[in-house]
Amino acid sequence: MKYISYLLLSLFIVLAACTPEQKVLSKEEVDKEHEAIIKVIKAYNKAMDEKNFYALTETLAGDVVFFGTDSAEVINTFADFKEKIKAQWKKFDKMIYGEMLDISIQMDPGNPKLASIIFGIPQTITIGDKTATLFMRMNRTLKKERGKWVIVSGVVGTASHKQILLLEEMLKAKLESVTGEDMPKE
Repeated sequence: MKYISYLLLSLFIVLAACTPEQKVLSKEEVDKEHEAIIKVIKAYNKAMDEKNFYALTETLAGDVVFFGTDSAEVINTFADFKEKIKAQWKKFDKMIYGEMLDISIQMDPGNPKLASIIFGIPQTITIGDKTATLFMRMNRTLKKERGKWVIVSGVVGTASHKQILLLEEMLKAKLESVTGEDMPKE
């Protein structure tokens, strides 16, 4: 019995020693990953500003999930995403993201394959001759695909209900001027 115990203990030690050691990123490597993540978010924002769908797709995973500023705005597939973005671009004459603020990135330095970034960002939306400046809070989850970070999901919220009301008024005025009809109630 004693012999079997020693054998099992020896086997356990050998197996534990053969397990590959997980490399933990250094502070410099973590900083480099954080910079790459921010670069992806900025590329996404720039593509949105420029209404460039091809550049936008370069920042996204094959499957995406997004939650917008209201409960009806839920995107579960890439096709849904494309449809919603193209519709948004038709509604807004111009949309400009400002500089990202209050950035927080969470990532396991021992397994840097998933990351979460939360930030605030000003956004200016122009419809016709009216402009609304919003302050948005955003969260994006990214994963590494083929060695590069891509966005897999996101949540968007606005910090001010008053700003959203102004935007709704602007959209209503645009719809009425184009169709002569009132904006449908949600």
